[in-house]
Amino acid sequence: MSKRAEQIRILAVINPELQGRFGDRIRSFGMVPVLVSSAMQLAPHIRAGETYHVVLLPASLPNTDDWWAIWGELMILRPRPAILVYAQTATFQLWSGVLDAGGYDVIVEPLTDEKLKEALLRAAQSCFSRSGEMEELE
Repeated sequence: MSKRAEQIRILAVINPELQGRFGDRIRSFGMVPVLVSSAMQLAPHIRAGETYHVVLLPASLPNTDDWWAIWGELMILRPRPAILVYAQTATFQLWSGVLDAGGYDVIVEPLTDEKLKEALLRAAQSCFSRSGEMEELE
């Protein structure tokens, strides 16, 4: 069984000034973006019962307690989405921290279309593989 990109749902925390462009980019990949401007806006989307295959989060949030609140919310989702963290630079500490906490990967800015699409597809593949939903993306 396989899935197409248009069935991939992405929930992302993106700076409000960049949301339009980011949403357009994700839609151009054939994926479904749901964009919020802050970590606090994630909870209603998570609790609404929608399925998300990838959650895209910034490495730096204004309040470190936000990280733990977000992580707690995401870990109870079934199926659990793959968590991608984006950062201006990736240190070993950041990368290992994300993986240790159950995240999928860290991607480093600048996020070119090719780099972003590939990262989202790989993360979605990981989510689908864990949930047994598909063998590979088309």
